[in-house]
Amino acid sequence: MRFDEKCAEQRGLLISMALTSSIIGVEVVGGIVSNSLALLSDAWHMFADLMALALCYMASRISTRPATWDRTYGYQRVEIIAAFANGIALMAVAAFILREALERLFSAAEVRGLEMLTAALIGFLANLASMMAMSRGMLSLNVRAAFLHVLSDALSSIGVIAGAIIIHFTGLYIVDSIIGIAIGIAVIYGTARMLRTAINVLLEGAPEQINPKEVVERLRGIEGVLDVHDLHIWSITSYAHVLSAHLVLNEEALQDVNRLLNEVKAILKEDFGISHSTLQLEREGYREMGDICRI
Repeated sequence: MRFDEKCAEQRGLLISMALTSSIIGVEVVGGIVSNSLALLSDAWHMFADLMALALCYMASRISTRPATWDRTYGYQRVEIIAAFANGIALMAVAAFILREALERLFSAAEVRGLEMLTAALIGFLANLASMMAMSRGMLSLNVRAAFLHVLSDALSSIGVIAGAIIIHFTGLYIVDSIIGIAIGIAVIYGTARMLRTAINVLLEGAPEQINPKEVVERLRGIEGVLDVHDLHIWSITSYAHVLSAHLVLNEEALQDVNRLLNEVKAILKEDFGISHSTLQLEREGYREMGDICRI
């Protein structure tokens, strides 16, 4: 990721943090005045998101530190750790919302729809502004996780607005609890997908958009490449993919390894988005001693 893209990413996070901070108080006061669980749930949701945005910002800053002798890939993986931590936090918030909504579902406490609507509209506008600020830089999973927080806030606000209108005109207070349950379920669904990606990176699995079998077939199709084995593909962070592999070459290809290496690396980068590759070139018939590369 280029430096200017990283700066745009961090700028969007700061703007979103400022907007989120400014609206939490409005939703808390509005929730208390209107006696709306949905609005208070949204306020708690936004507070968790503010903490998540702060964590994302710090991770984004740390990830730009250069590589060192003991951390040869640098600090880019910090972004994935932050995304994972944010996902766990979101799951906890969703569980809290669901518990409160289910408890209130059978009590149907009175809710003031107009006050609830006013606070929800202000929160929705702030969420839209945050999403616009963050949409200019979303290459890393870390920031996509933060964007997911803000998007879930916006969806929550839409639900609260709809609930406030229904309550104001019909007096069906149970709608407030139903909206709270819907918010909790939506948060769990979106967060589970993001957590799956973060866990895959932490386990050094192949990126979802790269099929290792296709990579092997593509490399075997290069003139002079007889076989490909000991292939490993993983991600340092969501936008930096890495590969290591052993290529078995014929005698002709071994005479011009520079050409072949450039061709292989160009294919890996242009066709699969793999920015860094380490390749071991072998003559046909080469056999390794012991279990050196059997991982």
